[in-house]
Amino acid sequence: MNAISKQPEDEIDEALAYHQGDVRATIAALLAEREFLLREIEYASLAMSYGFARGWKPGQQKIA
Repeated sequence: MNAISKQPEDEIDEALAYHQGDVRATIAALLAEREFLLREIEYASLAMSYGFARGWKPGQQKIA
């Protein structure tokens, strides 16, 4: 199944299955991956010019 045709429920089931149904382990892994990706964006922003990014800087965004 390719990424385009996957439904969110399928991805949730896959993540839970990978962690043998342990919800806390699944959430912990997702949060760790989020932190890794935020760091990667921060590193990439250091290499980008201000004009290229049009002033955007990565940061902690609150989810409403």
